Amino acid sequence: MAPNIITTCFDARLLRGLVGTTVTTYDLVYDPVSDGESPESTSRTWVITEKLSERAAPLTDHDVRMDCGSPQTVGKFLCHLAEGPSRWRSCELCGELETFKLLQSGGCSAVPRFLGHAERIQGEDGLLPGGYVRYLVWEKVPGEPLTEEFFWDLDDTARKDIRSKFRAAYK
Repeated sequence: MAPNIITTCFDARLLRGLVGTTVTTYDLVYDPVSDGESPESTSRTWVITEKLSERAAPLTDHDVRMDCGSPQTVGKFLCHLAEGPSRWRSCELCGELETFKLLQSGGCSAVPRFLGHAERIQGEDGLLPGGYVRYLVWEKVPGEPLTEEFFWDLDDTARKDIRSKFRAAYK
């Protein structure tokens, strides 16, 4: 059964102006397939070319007082390295940085390779002046994404099968 989702009149089209902008990420990136034996600090500049999806997660004043987190808008974008579009990637604004680092360091084959992140406070011309923005960049992989909506629309047996396959890939 799908979890209870509260619908609101919150506008989930906040991120439409990001297509065409550049994002520079800095992170410790380790690619075990490359020639390098150890991780190294990497800086890369990405060009956002297309918005793939957007999801708003608003909170009420009561939610904030109950320490339920922060309201956020999560967007998923297609991007490429600024040097040229020969290698495409996905870029998402969200709170999944720690998860991607953990899965990559654990050698999990069920997730795309994490390539970097950037976090900063938005300027006066930002979507939410003074608010935080976080960018994550990971490898674009073939196939369709397993979205929350798709997952919860599956029957219990299919969800258990997906969880089982993810656990096996993570080990």
